[in-house]
Amino acid sequence: MTVDEVPDDTPGLPYRSGQLAALLEVFSLWSSGAFIRGLATGVGVDLDTTAIVAVTMLARDGEQRASTLASRLHVGASAISKLTARLGTHGLIEKRQDPEDSRATLLRLSTTGTETAAALVAAGDAMMADLLRAWPERDRADFDRFLHRFRDDAVAHASRVSAAPQRTPDRPEKAES
Repeated sequence: MTVDEVPDDTPGLPYRSGQLAALLEVFSLWSSGAFIRGLATGVGVDLDTTAIVAVTMLARDGEQRASTLASRLHVGASAISKLTARLGTHGLIEKRQDPEDSRATLLRLSTTGTETAAALVAAGDAMMADLLRAWPERDRADFDRFLHRFRDDAVAHASRVSAAPQRTPDRPEKAES
């Protein structure tokens, strides 16, 4: 077996790539509601998982339309309306009319929302420091270099895949002439 193969007795989906299986396991753990809420609660942030993710998206990407945030969170109009109401009740966001489309609402973090996002970032930084604390400096530096290289390649690959023509079972893609 090579370094990147999954042993035959590994439970779950039969990935041939050990790296993919390991990444998916971490993604699954770190995207679980219990993990996200636990990390947030540890720094005094008492919000539901979707609200935590929304705060981090607004912090990372800045002001955006409610419909854009809804799409990125994979929720509908009703859910984003309820979410923004909850975030507003906690004083975490500010809403304003989109100057380009009076029917749309722009959302951005308030000062309290920015402070909440900073607490979440600090929790993530502390977690990473804790995870890597026992690693020798050389291993941490290698991991950092490889992870950034992997991220860059993954982003480029995602861009290529997203740009590829999409096929649906009902409508096969026509060949271009």
